Amino acid sequence: MTVLNNLLILNNKTQLWKSDGTAEGTSVIKKITNQYTQLVVMNNKVYFGGDSTSSNPAIDQLWETDGTASGTKLVKTINPSGAAHIGTMYVYGGKIYFYAWDGVGYYGQPWISDGTTAGTTELKVVKSTLYNDANPSSYTPYNGKLYFSMWDDSSACQLWVTDGTPDGTLKVTNLNPKNGFGLSPASLTVFNSKLFFRGYDENKDSQLWSTDGTASGTIKVKVDSTLPNGYHGFWPNSIVVYNNKLYMSGFDTIAGTQLWRSDGTTEGTIKVTNFPKSFSPSKLYSFQDKLIMTGNNTVIYAVELFASDGTAAGTVCPTPPANGVDAFIPWQRWVPFNNSLYYRAAYGYFGDYQLCRFVNNAVSVKEIQKKDFPEAFVLFQNYPNPFNPSTSISFSIPSRSFVSLKVFDLLGREVATLVNEQKPAGTYTQKWNAANVSSGIYFYRLVANAIPSGQAGTFTETKKLLLLK
Repeated sequence: MTVLNNLLILNNKTQLWKSDGTAEGTSVIKKITNQYTQLVVMNNKVYFGGDSTSSNPAIDQLWETDGTASGTKLVKTINPSGAAHIGTMYVYGGKIYFYAWDGVGYYGQPWISDGTTAGTTELKVVKSTLYNDANPSSYTPYNGKLYFSMWDDSSACQLWVTDGTPDGTLKVTNLNPKNGFGLSPASLTVFNSKLFFRGYDENKDSQLWSTDGTASGTIKVKVDSTLPNGYHGFWPNSIVVYNNKLYMSGFDTIAGTQLWRSDGTTEGTIKVTNFPKSFSPSKLYSFQDKLIMTGNNTVIYAVELFASDGTAAGTVCPTPPANGVDAFIPWQRWVPFNNSLYYRAAYGYFGDYQLCRFVNNAVSVKEIQKKDFPEAFVLFQNYPNPFNPSTSISFSIPSRSFVSLKVFDLLGREVATLVNEQKPAGTYTQKWNAANVSSGIYFYRLVANAIPSGQAGTFTETKKLLLLK
């Protein structure tokens, strides 16, 4: 599910749908035999993997839609001879990254597409005979490049980086190649100018790691190796930024899987909840002033929606719909739309999908409008300008995005990095103190990539400022 032209676009395996957020405004766009991948937005179109001919989920075709039946078209058949199993789609820098079988013996390879037939190509062939699948995943923008997880023959699963070219697609780490899993980075999240993730250590224990994008700068942050029942490590999952802290699920020997918080240090990684049964929070998502997640209702022990203010007492299960028999279980990712959070859910594990909406009762529609949540990316002119020695730079982002705000001199050399992290929707002001640089003309550039990918696209703008001393 995603948003295009103020409409929700979603699928239910065999049909593509659109919705204005109401039951009356929800209708079928087009029937396609199979579609199992997530939907991503690029250049005012939605792209997804599908299969129009086979009753089996081969997912060997890349499709696009503009929200109409006539505008729902095949872009390219990835593997004309069989299944391609397109998956893990992500938009970055005006390109779609995904994995697919190439039909010539290599499974789960990294592909890239500009949305055209000719521009949809295999990015790089990476052999992985151990698991028959290179399986690139967990794409995350960081420091102007795209980082991700991928398998190869020499060192199992490691951290990789790409600039969108074959030669620029490189392995970053080579850690723990003999444990059978390598580093296996997952749930990559940018925080405090570093990339945090879940990864395996030399004992195959899953721990919290951070990296500055280099092999030498990749270190363990939180370690726990004392778990019972055959489990290993801290097992951080679903890592997100909320209220200037990292939140995640984590495992310990006392209370199973609970909600944890971290300031990025070992000492500052602490447990938030301590529910009597394993809470098992998942799908964490920062929405308005709440942290949304799924978790086990410890009374009836069923997966339900939870909202949290980041504290144990403030982590509650809003009254869910009920049919008197089954819990109402949220599935798939959250999509913010019209000041609400939309998702798919079902009664029990085998019920029919329903389109659902979470409204933050603590914030009324009127209050949200007063906050002036921006509708578009905007980079404002700095003030004052000219200035000496400091100035303020403001920008707006319409959805959660990875934001980079940097200052350059006339020769294009980077002078200062003012912002380099994920931020929720809003308008921000960043000060630059230029006391240590000489007078002259400088440029400041904002680069913002929406998260989840494609939600609001990619934005880049540069403006000039003048320092007079």
